[in-house]
Formats: sequence, structure tokens, C-alpha cells
Amino acid sequence: MKRRRGSHTHSSPMEKSDQFSIDKFYYQEISALTEAGGWSVDFKNKTSHFDHQARVILDVPKDYVPTLRSGYAFYAEEHLDRATEFFFGCAEGKPFSTEIKMQTYNGEIFWAIAKGKPLRDESGEIIGIRGVFRKIDEQKKREQQLEQSLKLIEGHNSRLYDFAHIISHNLRSQVSNLQMSSALMDRSTLTEDQIELVNNFEKIGNSLDVTLQHLNKIVSVHNISNTKLEPVVIKDVYDRVVAGLNQDIRASRAVMYTEFSEVEEVMYIEAYLESILQNLITNALRYKHPDRDPEITVFTYEENGKKYLMVRDNGLGIDLEKHGKDLFKLYKTFHGNKNALGLGLFLTHNEVQAMGGDITVESKVDKGSKFIVTLQQI
Repeated sequence: MKRRRGSHTHSSPMEKSDQFSIDKFYYQEISALTEAGGWSVDFKNKTSHFDHQARVILDVPKDYVPTLRSGYAFYAEEHLDRATEFFFGCAEGKPFSTEIKMQTYNGEIFWAIAKGKPLRDESGEIIGIRGVFRKIDEQKKREQQLEQSLKLIEGHNSRLYDFAHIISHNLRSQVSNLQMSSALMDRSTLTEDQIELVNNFEKIGNSLDVTLQHLNKIVSVHNISNTKLEPVVIKDVYDRVVAGLNQDIRASRAVMYTEFSEVEEVMYIEAYLESILQNLITNALRYKHPDRDPEITVFTYEENGKKYLMVRDNGLGIDLEKHGKDLFKLYKTFHGNKNALGLGLFLTHNEVQAMGGDITVESKVDKGSKFIVTLQQI
């Protein structure tokens, strides 16, 4: 026991030099890896401290001694008030975490992520502040460039939709005049060639009218996307869609299966959800397999913090290797159906994306298709 006690009176090799201190080693290496600098302020002794990495980031001279007063010189002028507010808040016990503009000893401005927390003694009294900061200048520049790119794209999209709206509005009356003129033409006084010409005018007018209707639907997706989200009961929307498709469902002898108990309600634009369901169920009916009655399953579920809507059928299916890249493009059809317009999936895709979601497809030829719509992140 004497020797054991005696052994404690001598410093171990690790204690002789803090070069071998585990805590110091970890701190220095983590600081270097993350490029994060540390600082502290001691209220009682009225001293300030920068660690090695902080000195590197701030590019201070080797003999520089930080003080509480000089610490403010390392914040950009436009963010000096914010820095002061955070510091005094922390001195009163309120930690902070923020992005802020700082500057080096030589005045080079940079963005940093900064955190600070109060230090307390055993009685709970605040005796100082300790903080860390890390330079994020490149990250911030990329964020700002991305934000500018998004604004540019939004501006282009907005102008394109405005242009589409102007075209559809200005052509509407002209197409109506063309259709009316063709309908009022007295064909009994015309030759066969003239009748054929008038019939062609009528077909052109009808085709333009359909195109304008499609254009209006596409524009409406953009116009309604700014509508406020509201709680939508999915079964209520489904019931309304099925009621509207009742004749088609009965004629095709379709069997409908539903399950909405896992996700009964979603924050959404109701008109969008109705359109999405109508397009997906209509497609399941339209592209039914000739050798069997349609079976259509519609249900909702939660997974990994997201809410999903799934519509599955046993119809013709889609060759995704051949058509997958064109599936959601405008006027693309895949089964040679004369009634197919190639508009439904295009609109559905745009509506889902306008809500910040996504739509994926699993399909096999002659087996059926499954459409999965990401409705909302929880």
C-alpha cells in the first residue's frame, strides 16, 4: 500500500507532457479535420482565448493576444449588431447557433457557422462563454448560386406559363370563329372539292380547340400551385372520383379495392388530388387487359417519414425499358389506343411535382402497373 501510494506521488510519462494528453490529441485532430476554431471568454479573470485553428482561420499574428473588446473586430460590419446580440444573450444564459459573416485580422470577409454556450461554475453562476466557428464560405457561395439559379428558372417558367396563357386566350376567339364559320357553311351549294376543303377547316378548328383545352389545363396547374394547402380526406376525394367514373367502371366490370386507414388525411390541394386519382383510375380502366376484368387497388400508407398513395391494376402494363423515359411526356402514348391523348400522365406528373412530391411506376407487360405517389413528408 505504501508503494502504491508512493507511486501516485510521481507523475506518469503521460502527465509530464500534455503532448500525450488524450483529450488534447482528440481536440486538436478533430479541430483540424473539421477546420473548426474555438474561442473562450473568462469573465472572472477578464481574459479571452483563441485555439490554434481559430488563429489559422482568422489569420492573426503569432503574438496576437485576443481581448473581449477586440473580439468584435472579427465580425463583418453588417453583422456586428447580430454578433453583439448573440454574445450578450449567451452571457445571460442563452446558447446560440447561427450563420454569420466574419472577417480575418486583415479584413477578408467570410461566412461562418458559429455556436456558443455559457460556462457555469458549480453554483450555476455564468463565469464565461465558450464557442466554436467554422468557415463555410464555399458552401454559402454554392447555396447562393443555387438560389439564384432557382429564381432564374422560376422566372423563366412563369414567363412561359404567362405566354401559354396569352396564346390560349388570344386564339380562343379565332378558333371559335373558325368552328362557327365551318358549321354555318351551306354545303349544298358547294362542289365536292369545296366540301372537302370546308370539312378540313372544320377538322382543323376542332383540333385547335382540343389543343387549347390541353394548354389551359397545363396553365391551370401553374396557376393553382400557389393555393393554400388544406386538410383533405382522401376517401372523400376517391368517392367523388369513382362516382364520376361509375359508368366506365360498370361497363368494364371493374372491381375496386381500397384501404385508407393508414393515411386518412393529407395536407394538399384538393383539386390536384382529385385530378391525380381520376387520371390514374381512368388509365387503369382504359388500358384493361382484354382477357380479364380489371382489378384496381387504391390505398395509402406511411413509410420512412413520408405519406404515399398507390394505384395498382392488372391491365396491359407498360414496357418501361422501351417507354420509361417518355412516360410522363406530353402527347406520348404507348398502346395504340385511338382515344389516348398522352395528356393524363403528363398532367399527373406536373401536379405531383407542383406539390413537392414524386411519382414512380412499376410495370410489366400483360401483368399490370403500379403508380406510387409521394404525397407528403411527415
